[in-house]
Amino acid sequence: MLEKRIRDLLLEARDKARKQKLDAEFNFHRERSSLIRLGNSSVALSTFEELSRLDVVVQQGRKSGAYSLTSDITSSAQLDEALAIAASNCRSALEKDYDPIFGVVEEAVDDSTGFDPALEALSPVAKTELCKQVVDAVKPMGKYDFSGSWSSGSTEMYFVSTANDKEAFRRLTDGRFTMVLKEQEKKWELQAERTQKKAGEFTADDVIAEFKGMLPVYEKNTGHKTHLEHQRVMFGPEAVSELLGLSIWGGFIGRMWEEKRAFSSNLKPGDRLFPESVTISDDPTNPNVFGMPFDFKGHRRHRRVICDKGILKEILYDSATAAKYKRQPTGSDLGNDDFCLSGGTAPAGIEAGRKLAKDALYIPHLHYIHMPDPTKGMFTGSSRFNARLIKDGEFAAPLLSSRVTDTVPSVFKGIVAISSRTVPWNVSSTYDRRSPTAMSIPEYIICDNVRISDVADSF
Repeated sequence: MLEKRIRDLLLEARDKARKQKLDAEFNFHRERSSLIRLGNSSVALSTFEELSRLDVVVQQGRKSGAYSLTSDITSSAQLDEALAIAASNCRSALEKDYDPIFGVVEEAVDDSTGFDPALEALSPVAKTELCKQVVDAVKPMGKYDFSGSWSSGSTEMYFVSTANDKEAFRRLTDGRFTMVLKEQEKKWELQAERTQKKAGEFTADDVIAEFKGMLPVYEKNTGHKTHLEHQRVMFGPEAVSELLGLSIWGGFIGRMWEEKRAFSSNLKPGDRLFPESVTISDDPTNPNVFGMPFDFKGHRRHRRVICDKGILKEILYDSATAAKYKRQPTGSDLGNDDFCLSGGTAPAGIEAGRKLAKDALYIPHLHYIHMPDPTKGMFTGSSRFNARLIKDGEFAAPLLSSRVTDTVPSVFKGIVAISSRTVPWNVSSTYDRRSPTAMSIPEYIICDNVRISDVADSF
């Protein structure tokens, strides 16, 4: 449970709000974040911060007012002032054109199962040493420079309201490691990335082996310039996570669907959206994700299948959108969902996948992604790290920068294989407050007829 000193102060503030006959929500967030950033093969930045934030929302009828405090909570007077400002903002607010949903903790939650003290305490020295081992082992092999970052830390989230005496608390740790090798003359780039729930989940030897496994293809072959047409593409894990994110944002978000801006807006639950091979869920019970057990309106989160074997099952509604359009909220008042794309029947492993693909483009990462027309699910993004040509089931050459411009429904329609093994992929934002988010995704999918719209003469 939350530190007793802070918890007691917040519960006292809740009780004072009740005495003032205020409907109030209290959302507390505390993070301990450590980051090192690499540049020119050495540590260019090392930071640590501990931040506490409190969001207070007061609701009266169709009016609501909020106040956010970025500070350690040290006194009841501090919370009295925050509550008074939120109440004043509420009185001054314009009425909404719908009845907003007030936050109620449906079920008491005290969850620290995702917390690892060793990861929370992982030092910049330990991070630097691992990165140094990688640089020392690989840099002498060519004209290489290294960059990247390694973020780790802990997050505490606590929610109560005047609606009842139940409390919701969550504490977890997470880490995201990214290291980029850049060839200084030819300018191609390789990337190794890891998602952490606990300390010690990977070693320097793991990263060294990954780079050494890719280098021969890049060093012994010139860049391959592919042609502009529909081709077979084997998407790797980061690209699959991007495709899943695009499908969620463009197909399953309530506001997009209600405003007819989603590519699924012409459908209703029960209609076919994707081929039978595609099952998508928001599943906090999946071991690959960080598993948020409640949202910040107090809803208890459970597994929701939103696309079952290609059939549209459900649209996701945050409380504001649900209230406006008279729908039921789906536990989506948060910034860290737990989206999962189910695995298929194809053999596990990138090696097995490329042999299955035979002749294809391997695009493990999509960069500079944009969705110019969500109503069609149209997106565009370029290959960058680790992209290679697959010829006769083997990696044959590095791939020059190639742009995919297609629609999510079309890409999913072309699926011919999905790996049976799913992996965690950290998609946490590096901006705003720490909000650990991971997807569970197949390590590869193979799709036919993916549109390559542009090819560069360089990497």
